[in-house]
Amino acid sequence: MKKVRLFLFALSIIASLVIAGCSSSSSETTSGKKSSGKETVQVRMAIDTAAGGSFQFRTAEKQGYFEKYGIEAQISNFAMGVDTINAVLTKQADTGLAADYVAINSIAKGDLVIIGTLTRANEKSSKEQQLLVKGNINKPSDLKGKKIGVNKGTVNEYVWSQYLKKNQLKETDVEFVPYSTPDEAIVGMQKGDIEAVWASGALLEKFKAIEGVHQIDDLLGAGVSIDSYLLADRTFVEQNPEAIANLFKALNEGIDYVKGNKEDTANLAFEQLKIPADDALKDIERQNYVLGFTKEDVEHLEEMKNWIEEKGLLKESFDLKDKLMLDPLKQAFPELVTYQ
Repeated sequence: MKKVRLFLFALSIIASLVIAGCSSSSSETTSGKKSSGKETVQVRMAIDTAAGGSFQFRTAEKQGYFEKYGIEAQISNFAMGVDTINAVLTKQADTGLAADYVAINSIAKGDLVIIGTLTRANEKSSKEQQLLVKGNINKPSDLKGKKIGVNKGTVNEYVWSQYLKKNQLKETDVEFVPYSTPDEAIVGMQKGDIEAVWASGALLEKFKAIEGVHQIDDLLGAGVSIDSYLLADRTFVEQNPEAIANLFKALNEGIDYVKGNKEDTANLAFEQLKIPADDALKDIERQNYVLGFTKEDVEHLEEMKNWIEEKGLLKESFDLKDKLMLDPLKQAFPELVTYQ
């Protein structure tokens, strides 16, 4: 009888431990589910710290829009758009963002896809992209023989190529001086190692503060536009189409917040990036944030692709249509995807 009591006591202890364990685990996140039962999906987003590049992501996170749509956002900062794409290529992130040149030049390197447009150039944003020069350069023809700052591996190469061509200058007529960051270009301009550079947003005032620096043109004079796109790992999109659709919903609310709360967004830029609020406000004012994908987007990307191929920069050709995955965006906002 005593053994029976001991056996029953032991069973009760074990049962208590099992119940406690179940109770404990049910309050934690398991298999992507919170205690509320709502499924969440972690999305690792690589965003840039360059002028005006990612404010819609930052506000979406700050205001809780990602969480609202079941996205566990893991955001990582990188200096330039090309760095965010490299993060996706090296499996450090699931999504990245880049201007057209980097987008085309990158999707041939790995299994990346374009899933939507993030910014689209307009007259205002194009005028804010200014050609700044130093010394006795007063017109495009004066660039001949000068030292031209170029951010290699970015759309900046394309802009220079088209601008020189439009003004009857050959690329061999100028000396290209490569730089990796805006700070390098600023120092180069100060020292005289660079005599002409394209700049925009908050960087304009920094360049113009250098003695002898002045503007001679803007992007409209180059006859080109700069748009940016959201890229992602193909496998991740295939496995998480609902999460990508929800990501777009959160970004849409992030865009609305930026447009309706510019000063608050500028303060957020200072909080996260230490960019003076006044400078950030200029970036916000010039940037045309959008969501969608159109026939014009495809034509623009095809034009960029053709130029990159002609320059011998594209190591492996591809069909652009095979690099588009627009179903999640269509699911979220069918009216914004007009390309068929």
